[in-house]
Amino acid sequence: MSNTIDDQFPETSEPEIEFEYQLDPAKPLVLLLGWVDHEGIVSSLKASGRQYKKKLLDSLPKNWESTVGLFTQFKVTAVVGKIPAHVLSLVQDERYSDICERLFSAIGAIPNQIFVFEDILEGEQKDKFREQYSPYPAKEVMETAIAFLRDHGVHIVPYTTRAEVTVLAEAFLDDVDKNLIFRMYVPTGRLWAAEADRFLQLFQDYLTRVERLEVRLDQNRTEHGVVYEFHGHPPAGQSNLESDFQEFSRIMALFEADPDAAAKLLAGKGTNAHEIARLVTKYSKEAKRLQLDIRHEAEAKSVSIRQRLESEFLDLDPTSEEWEQMKALVRGAIPHRPPISGDVVALGSAAALVASGTVQITYNVRPQFIGTVNGVIAEEINGNQHFEPEHHQLIELIARHGSDRSKELETAVYEIADKGVEKIGRLRAKQKLTTFLVEFGKKTGDIAFGVLQTYIEKQLGL
Repeated sequence: MSNTIDDQFPETSEPEIEFEYQLDPAKPLVLLLGWVDHEGIVSSLKASGRQYKKKLLDSLPKNWESTVGLFTQFKVTAVVGKIPAHVLSLVQDERYSDICERLFSAIGAIPNQIFVFEDILEGEQKDKFREQYSPYPAKEVMETAIAFLRDHGVHIVPYTTRAEVTVLAEAFLDDVDKNLIFRMYVPTGRLWAAEADRFLQLFQDYLTRVERLEVRLDQNRTEHGVVYEFHGHPPAGQSNLESDFQEFSRIMALFEADPDAAAKLLAGKGTNAHEIARLVTKYSKEAKRLQLDIRHEAEAKSVSIRQRLESEFLDLDPTSEEWEQMKALVRGAIPHRPPISGDVVALGSAAALVASGTVQITYNVRPQFIGTVNGVIAEEINGNQHFEPEHHQLIELIARHGSDRSKELETAVYEIADKGVEKIGRLRAKQKLTTFLVEFGKKTGDIAFGVLQTYIEKQLGL
């Protein structure tokens, strides 16, 4: 092996894509990193009139330097790339340390999608033939490099085929063009689905009136659910609306419990006194109405569940003790006064309550009752779509370990289960969940994620 970087990467190692006309610094630029210039991606860029530039990272530090220079010469609006295993070793190479920090900080600051072969994320080169002529770096080197990229805001997407890269990259660039900044799925007929719709409408109103953001809310409806998409520009320094959504959840609870404190919070955002008075009146009224409707819906579901259980168990003659314990199980699954928040109203909480509550509580009830009770509760809470046990396991796993990506990952779980969602949307959901499960498996050493990965692939017919 050569001892110098220059011997490793000759000057001719980076053929460039030539744009059909001179790049214009006044126009936005899409940066393509690595061999990601597939025909479909380039055709999509050309068809929309977007200018682009290709750069290779399997190259000298001075080429990385010229890549960083693009971020000052142009307004780079998106980065799409493909990073092979060897480039991960360069990320850890001390000769690249300074430029590496600057390059990936610049990439992480704007919308980006960087594809990494699924074997690399799993830390195992499964193709033994390929291993003979193109060995991966040590597992520890790759894992450290990937952690570095993620810490710098690089969005890593696993892939197994070239076609996946093309389809997902085109969809990503389309989302960038449409300024997609937040999306959420709510199952039709699910407990609090109507309240979720109103909550999201209020969230959009809050973003425009209080945060002064230009945000549009679109809805895509299928037989089984609604995908809500927020388009616009997030606050400075943010790439999405996750933190704003959590803040609005807290504010809505405050509007119901302490309108004066809510008014002070709005004043801190620069809202004028007249507008504050109007907003406090509006949101306080909406918060109280939401809380009332949430409680009424919970009570109605509890009655429906109890009546169904009475019919189911009429001939089995449960004891009075068994009846009381089954009622407690129902009450535990459906809280009658949940807080007004996105965590409860908007997504996933109903399934998570069933999945976690029924597993953790032990009742002295005949075994033949337990399955029926859980089944009735799940049907009443989850609406018109039947979910397999793996679905609930994923929801519970994400609730516990999804951190600030919980909403995004929960949406992905629902999308892969809904055959009415566009194929590209379901493929994108698969990649998000695969990344989460691989990382979860590495951290915990839990091999159970393989079962969940199989479920995800089965949902897509793979």
